[in-house]
Amino acid sequence: MRKKWLLGLVAVPLVLLTSCLFMLQGFIVLDGNLGQGEKTKARFTLRPFNTDNERVYQFVVVGVTDGGDLKVGKATWGTNGKFGGPRAMPVSAPLPAAMATADTCSTSGFDFASVTGITWKAFMLQIRTKGKVNQTARVDAVVKATQGATTDTSHSVIGVTGIWVDDGDGIVNDVDTFICSGAGTSSIYVHA
Repeated sequence: MRKKWLLGLVAVPLVLLTSCLFMLQGFIVLDGNLGQGEKTKARFTLRPFNTDNERVYQFVVVGVTDGGDLKVGKATWGTNGKFGGPRAMPVSAPLPAAMATADTCSTSGFDFASVTGITWKAFMLQIRTKGKVNQTARVDAVVKATQGATTDTSHSVIGVTGIWVDDGDGIVNDVDTFICSGAGTSSIYVHA
């Protein structure tokens, strides 16, 4: 009985934290066939989880195959004009390493900490969920094939989204909690 009671106490904060985030509805690369120097967008489609109206630090992380053939550029929140958009999403350089070390970002069989061979770039913005579960927010991140990219090869693109829950010091680090609400994969073929 005591175990069940303690497990219930642990589960309550997780339920409270996950009740106010945007869930991933879709992740796509708009153009999966690029020449060297060309760019496209990796698009996240997000929807509030429920009707709560909370402020959350929503993040998107875009990963590309190591090696420098693809580079991630800027990201824009709300490109469809919803949830305060469009707004530039600031880069959060420490986020990927903190997420991997904290080992709290796993969902539906995806474990961020176990992904290898990927170069990550993270973006984060404080957003109000507004509880509008019938609307979606679109986030677009630029992905470019570099001038020297290896041609006739497919390269992976991974998108991860969720919220950052600070431990109170205002700094993104591995003692924080990262609640991932979805991940998707795609690829870009670089042609000659």
